[in-house]
Amino acid sequence: MIGLSIVMIFPIEKSAKLGLDLRGGLQVTYEAKDSPEVKVTEERMQQAEFVLNQRVNALGVAEPEIQREGARNIVVQLPGVKDPEGAKRLLGKPAVLQFAIVQDAYAAINDMAVLNKQKSEGKPVLGPVELTGDKINSAEATFGGQIGAQPIVNMTFNDEGAVRFGQITANNVNKRLAIVLDDKIITAPNIEGAIPDGKAIIEGIDSIDEAKEIAIVLNSGSIPVELDILEYRRVGATLGSEALREGVIAGIVGFMLVAIYLLFYYQGLGLITWLGISAYAILVWGVVAAMGQFYGWTLTLPGIAGLIISIGIAADSKIIIFERVKEEMREGKTFRTAVDSGFWHGFRTSLDADLVTMLVMFVLFFVGVSQIRGFALALIVGLTLDIVIMLLFTRSSLGLLAQIWPIKSPKLLVRVGKVRQNA
Repeated sequence: MIGLSIVMIFPIEKSAKLGLDLRGGLQVTYEAKDSPEVKVTEERMQQAEFVLNQRVNALGVAEPEIQREGARNIVVQLPGVKDPEGAKRLLGKPAVLQFAIVQDAYAAINDMAVLNKQKSEGKPVLGPVELTGDKINSAEATFGGQIGAQPIVNMTFNDEGAVRFGQITANNVNKRLAIVLDDKIITAPNIEGAIPDGKAIIEGIDSIDEAKEIAIVLNSGSIPVELDILEYRRVGATLGSEALREGVIAGIVGFMLVAIYLLFYYQGLGLITWLGISAYAILVWGVVAAMGQFYGWTLTLPGIAGLIISIGIAADSKIIIFERVKEEMREGKTFRTAVDSGFWHGFRTSLDADLVTMLVMFVLFFVGVSQIRGFALALIVGLTLDIVIMLLFTRSSLGLLAQIWPIKSPKLLVRVGKVRQNA
């Protein structure tokens, strides 16, 4: 197992799947709200999660994470995203696309800003909605217009939408058809004649980046519920790398302090502990790397904290066993006999403590938020491997030591009083 773990952890910088707080990026937590028109349901939440996932995939971000948190919250994590503000704007767009005829009283107004201003004032600028964006089959951002340099979005309707669009254009020749995105009139071209091929163009876009955003949200579909930003967190790449470095340093320092203390106090047995904790650390990191690569588990700062705490718990387990061995030796037993009986007494005590802690961590994992869940899972992994190391390494090492090292001075192992030397 240790050899496999060593294979998994190299190269170290690519072994574990690092979270947002360790590699930088953007995290947005959305909360679904009821509106007079639409109520939040499980089906709508699943559709909203799907739409957000489609938009994130279109951004090309490596290893994004989108997960539900409770009944109404959706957490989106985008590690290493280059334009956090643009991603935030893109994700939050409702993307409600509508087509409506401009009323005759306002048909002479060519300035979209003026039309939108009068529309926001409650004036009847537009007629009833004739067609919506859910009938769009595909949308593509490109350049067009009279000189071929204007950002536009080419849209293609599905069969139902193409028929309806053909009817709208045929029945409203020489009228203006407004294309409205998220309650804002983007463009309102004049209908020259029927358009039966199911294709339309959105013009009046300021930049190609805006055209790409519009194409993405149209391709992914509209979000079926109102989403408010509950939390917005942006972590710089430099800050994330510093946090990782400091977390690793803290773990190494903690490991060394524990090792020095055990070597000083338990002497010979402390060497076994040092080797055991070294094997434990390699095994833990190997499991973390494997879980990241095969199961997608993301290591975060709280997770590193859980792993560091687990080192102390692993040391506690060894101390409990060694103290029990000392008690057995004080009762006059030989070292070999004391190791055999003392290990099992100490192991049962450590096992009880580990299981109780694991029970609490399971509760935190299932009811806590994402950061707490990362801490809980890391500690569960550490406690499980602590039990494995005690059974497979500590017990075998103590038994081997008792057989091959005839002790003439028990002070080489533990600081106890008078101990019998005969077997």
